[in-house]
Parts: sequence; C-alpha cells; structure tokens
Amino acid sequence: MKTIKKWYDSCYSKSTILAFLVLMIISSIVFADKNFLSSVNIVNILLKAAKNGGFLAIGMTFVILLGEIDLSVGSVFALSGVVMGVVGQKNPVLGIAAGLMVGVISGFMIGFMVTKMRISSWIASLAMMFALRGMVSIIAHSSVPIENEILRFANVKFFKGFLGVKSGISILIPIFFILVLLCMYIAKWTRFGMGMYAVGGNKEAARMMGIDVDRITIKAFVCSGLIASLSGILLASSSGSATLSAGNVYETYAIAMCAIGAVKLSGGEGKFSGTFFGILIYFVINTLFTYLSGISVHWQSVIMGVLVLISVAGQSEMIRGHLKAGKKIL
Repeated sequence: MKTIKKWYDSCYSKSTILAFLVLMIISSIVFADKNFLSSVNIVNILLKAAKNGGFLAIGMTFVILLGEIDLSVGSVFALSGVVMGVVGQKNPVLGIAAGLMVGVISGFMIGFMVTKMRISSWIASLAMMFALRGMVSIIAHSSVPIENEILRFANVKFFKGFLGVKSGISILIPIFFILVLLCMYIAKWTRFGMGMYAVGGNKEAARMMGIDVDRITIKAFVCSGLIASLSGILLASSSGSATLSAGNVYETYAIAMCAIGAVKLSGGEGKFSGTFFGILIYFVINTLFTYLSGISVHWQSVIMGVLVLISVAGQSEMIRGHLKAGKKIL
C-alpha cells in the first residue's frame, strides 16, 4: 500500500501527461497502417482542438480553479461570431472589438452576480447561457457570412508543404499554443494567478490573508468569457460564416476536458498544462473513432463519461485521504 501511496503522490499531477503518452503509443501501434503519428494527422488533431472547444476549456480552467463554473461559454462562442459578422459589415475592426466585448461583458455580469448578489455560479451562468443564446437568434435569423478580408484574418495558413502538410498550418494552432503558454504564465507568476489558487483552496482564509476574493472571481469570469469570445471570432473568421448553432453544448465539452486534465472541480488544484493535455486526450480519442468504422460513434460519449468519472474519482478526498494514510479503499 505504501508503494501505491508513493506512486500516487508522485504521479497525480502528471497523470494526464502520462495518460496522453500511453494513449499515443498504443494508438500509433494499433493504427500504424493509418500513419497515426504522421504530421498531417497531428496537425489535424490540433486544429480540431482549436476549433471545437479547446479554447473554451482553457478559459473554463480559470473559474474551475476557484471552485466555480461557467455554463455560458458556448453561447458566448456563438454570439461573439454573430456580432462580429453583423457589426463588421460596416466596420471590421469595430466588429472584432464588439465580438470580444460580448465575452467581457458576459463574464463581468456573471462575476458580479456571483460576488455581489451571492448567486450560485451554476444559476448565474445558466441564466446568461439562455439569455445569450436567445440574443443570437434575435440579432440574426440565419448564418452570417464573413466576407470582409480583414474579418477573414484567421483563414491565414503558414508553412505550406512543411513536414508533408500540403495545405499549411492554420494560424489557429499557434494562437492556441500562445494562449496556453500565456495562461500558464499568469497562473504561476502573477498575483492574480496565485490568488486564484488561494481563493479556490479556501475563500475565507484568502480573505484573512488580504486577498480581494471578489475581484479575483470577477477577473476569472471575465477571462473565461473573453477566451470564449475569442474562440467564436476565430472560428467564424476561419470558416467564413457565423452560425447560430455554433458552440452548442461546448460548455459540457470544456468541463469534461478540464476534468480529464486533472483540474479539481471543487477548486484550488490543477494546472493549465493539465487542461491542455486533457484537451489533446479528448481529441485523440475523437480522431480514433473516425478509424473505427464498425463501432458506433456514441461509444465515444460513453468513453468520455468513464474518463471524467475516473478523473473526478482521482480527485476524491476520500480516495486521496485513504491512499495518504496507507489504508484500503474498499
């Protein structure tokens, strides 16, 4: 039992990276005939992550580290793209700014409701989710085309032909990496980042230490909203259209990726690097199901559910307490 305890203590923070490496090794062996580890396939996985909720998971990490939740990110994702498309028809720069402000305003309002009105983040963000989704349909009755060259900035591709990637590498991928690195820096080296862990660990203790809990909380929700709006703008820009159904149920994907990335849902523990590898695990499994033509795609949801349960079970205070005490779990 002591061996298990030592292994758990040393590997828990690295569990997501280890799981990712094991998954990649097994996948490369099983699907060697399909060149799973080819540069083209790796680029496609990263592009899927950048387009389909990866950004939202990074933003969600801010609020989960506080022990809160933001269910509005999918609606922010959709509304920001639509607002950029509508406003950008007359002024492209103003359209981009307006799209980003959707996330900032949404995040601030949720943070205000949570801190000043003492409303649960589940209820506050759920209300915002419905309100924003309704605004999407009010502003536009159908998909909004993005035709202006300035608004199509995310359609740029680099290094055509590099490492066999003939079509080039989408600008979304380097933006995704830069965002992850920036968030890692914020979490580790800024007062705001250290404050998030303190507030997520124990709010009352954080207040006694002189930390402005309300300010940290509002900032975290603003970061979540801003990243969600950035993601919506980037997708609309790269695809050339802002669809009304964009981001539908993406908030659930984002929460799942954070959980798989070993970010503690009750707050205070977790890393943005963990979320990043949780995102990769999610989309590697998604890609594997495209190879398994004989198996229903619905099994993907089953596997993701099991992964989330395992990840959350690993965060359980009872399990961790028993392992640290050297006791049997059952």
